[in-house]
Formats: sequence, structure tokens, C-alpha cells
Amino acid sequence: MGGGGSEVDRFAAVLQGVGYVERLCYDYLDLLGAPVDGDLLLTGGATRNEYWCQLRADILGRPVAVPDNSEPALGMAVLAASPGRDPADVAAEMVRIRVTIDPRVGSGERFSASYVALVDELEGRGWLGPALAAHARERAGR
Repeated sequence: MGGGGSEVDRFAAVLQGVGYVERLCYDYLDLLGAPVDGDLLLTGGATRNEYWCQLRADILGRPVAVPDNSEPALGMAVLAASPGRDPADVAAEMVRIRVTIDPRVGSGERFSASYVALVDELEGRGWLGPALAAHARERAGR
């Protein structure tokens, strides 16, 4: 990785970029009409990193929950136990939340500005369609 800044700064920038792409995915799902509200559970090995979980809550601007068992296979287990039942009801029975992480005060504005800058850059390069770019800016309050 080239560029200035320390290795720590570059690592933080990569994590923020991943978080912004995740936020863009939620904005796209919202544009398509998919429900994007409700509880947001994080899974996978990266949930052991408190900084990463907090950063995602900050960038997404919403609380995130980390289950006791955050292995990705848990989602498949919930689906396998769901025939004939609402998967949300099955998940409520099977998933125990270890911690819920709220966005830090003031993080919304800080990360929204950088997120919108990324959206603008992606649109300017022709890598992001104008409808999604406008929708992302609108959801960011810009």
C-alpha cells in the first residue's frame, strides 16, 4: 500500500472504506425497496475486534449486536430450523446477544461526510449510477 500516513492510519482507512461499502450496500437495498431497518447482527471472526464492531456501528449510524456465538454458520442453522416457521422467531429462540454497540455521539456527522465524499468520487468516475448516488446522499442527509 502506498501513500502517506502511518501503517495504523492506512489500516484505519481500509476499515473505514469497507464500512462505507457496507453502508452503500444498505443504501442500495433500501433503494430497491428491501427492508433495512430492524436489528443488525454482526457475525464472523472479525466480531472479536471491538474497534471494528464500534466502527461499523459508527459508520452505519445504528446499533449493532454481537451474538454469543458469532460464527457465520449460525445463520444457516437458524434457516435449517425454520421450515414452517418465521426465521425471525427461530432466531429469537436460538441467538443470544453478547453485546449491543451503539454509535458514538458525533460519529454520524464525521462518517457521513467522508461517506458522501466516497459516493461523489464513485459517481464521478462512473462506477456508481446517479440514482444510487443520489439516494445514498439523501439517506446521509446531504
